[in-house]
Amino acid sequence: MTVGERIEGALVALAPLDAADAAAWARWLRDPDTTRYLYGRRGPPPAPSTELELRTWGRRALADPWMLVVGIEERAGGTVVGNARLQLLSRRRARFSILIGEAEHRGSGQGREATALLCRYAFERLDVEQVILEVDPRNVPAIRAYEAVGFHHGRGQTMRLRRASR
Repeated sequence: MTVGERIEGALVALAPLDAADAAAWARWLRDPDTTRYLYGRRGPPPAPSTELELRTWGRRALADPWMLVVGIEERAGGTVVGNARLQLLSRRRARFSILIGEAEHRGSGQGREATALLCRYAFERLDVEQVILEVDPRNVPAIRAYEAVGFHHGRGQTMRLRRASR
């Protein structure tokens, strides 16, 4: 599933994921700087995903009723710079992940804003109570961004963000 409308922030807009962006996704996943912290404990796959495989992943993700996926577009030029997803879990929880694929956009605050926008959407529109994520402890910029949004450290590499009391 994806959002039906664009969610606008000051720096980025969350837009419906478009499988036509698979060429950019494949390019991002061939960049070792992009994937350095992406695969966690399981490590990278033996070979980068092909454009066809990624287009298929995008279509499956859009059809999955338990996953919300969005493209992240820069507001200034409309370029797709990354994507993010929420996997809906039991007990009104969701697992969050994000990828800023365009290297020149990392460190610009766009990932932080996209994280905040998607978490707010989860709380307000999907009635999620808690968003969790896993982050490599060496990925200090990501940890700072998550903390700025309000995430707190949990066990191991897990961070959590709870919906504010109503």
